[in-house]
Amino acid sequence: MEKEPMERKILHMDPSDMTNLNYDCSCGRHHAIRIGELLIGRGASREIVRAARPYAVERPGRTFIVADTHTYDILGKSVEAQLRDAGFDTASFVFPDEHLIPNAKTLGTLLIEASEAPTALMVAVGSGSINDSTRYVSHRLGIPYIIVGTAPSMDGYAGDSSAIVCRNNKISFWGHYASAILLDTDILAAAPHRMITAGFGDVIGKYIALTDWKLARDVRGEYYCESISGLMYGALEKLVASIDGVNARDPEAMKSLAEALCLAGMSMGLSGVTRPASGAEHILTHCFDIDKISRGLDYPLHGNTVGMCAIVMARFYEMATADGYVHYDLPGRDEVLSLIERVGGPTRPQDFDIDRETFHRVLLTAKDMRPRYTILNYADEKGVLARYVDQITAEYYD
Repeated sequence: MEKEPMERKILHMDPSDMTNLNYDCSCGRHHAIRIGELLIGRGASREIVRAARPYAVERPGRTFIVADTHTYDILGKSVEAQLRDAGFDTASFVFPDEHLIPNAKTLGTLLIEASEAPTALMVAVGSGSINDSTRYVSHRLGIPYIIVGTAPSMDGYAGDSSAIVCRNNKISFWGHYASAILLDTDILAAAPHRMITAGFGDVIGKYIALTDWKLARDVRGEYYCESISGLMYGALEKLVASIDGVNARDPEAMKSLAEALCLAGMSMGLSGVTRPASGAEHILTHCFDIDKISRGLDYPLHGNTVGMCAIVMARFYEMATADGYVHYDLPGRDEVLSLIERVGGPTRPQDFDIDRETFHRVLLTAKDMRPRYTILNYADEKGVLARYVDQITAEYYD
């Protein structure tokens, strides 16, 4: 019997079995993931001693725990106690910030604290900002890190880059994968509602990202991998089927959400590009965040803005389809809107205090923010971008 090739096998693999994958694909590329361990499920946070031991004993130094005021109380104290009781030389640093931003101040502070004594392993306890900051600093120091997640709020757990606020901009800096990812679904299910809707919105945005990837393949001849795309579509379908459980904070549904978020990071790692997880919806989010940062304002959770922008871009694709420019199978605006409404997520630019002028300007100019071909670029090439932007703006504000 012929052995099933890995590119098909991964479509029905458990994400926890996909760490350290290494194979050649019919797309013409070699794919690899170098995550030591991924554990998603009830009680996963209680596996920290076992997960940390291989890394903490191989190097001289302490195990350094990183958290903020919220995540330390939620899970950091437990992680610290487990490691200390098992005989680990532990130290902890808790950021006092009410809203931690991964910027130069945060990174500089963490770099100083982590460098104060020899460190064998860093253990991040948190989600977006804590994970990004710990990955960045641990990479610069050349030491491994483990992430113990506290919320299903973003797709960076299984990625290898960090989104850092730098020079009034958000810049992705490549780093390294976590040596272990522990996502306890009981903890995730207890996360604040806005963090659950952020994770859901981040995943739903993949409908746009994957379609933009196909568009770039068809119009520009850009690299595309059918297998990796299929992997992400499968995660989307599983999450949508679990939507009632997400609303009920069912740990099994939280597992579907966490798996989809991790598969997004893995898909980017496998392909070597951000295409499987980031398209026009992320570019718009990036622009709206920059606008807030430039004015000294806090920006909302990334995934919530992504979800809103996915609704906007679904409308873009509807208009381009009606005009006969594209023919892709993806949910329409009302379907994407309904999905996000069902979990109680924000759906309108006004929910993010985005005024009419900013919304209009960003939709017109976002195509130039990153060298990534999307439906925004395509609409501009067809001479319909301004018309689409005017109409969509009017639909939200008039």
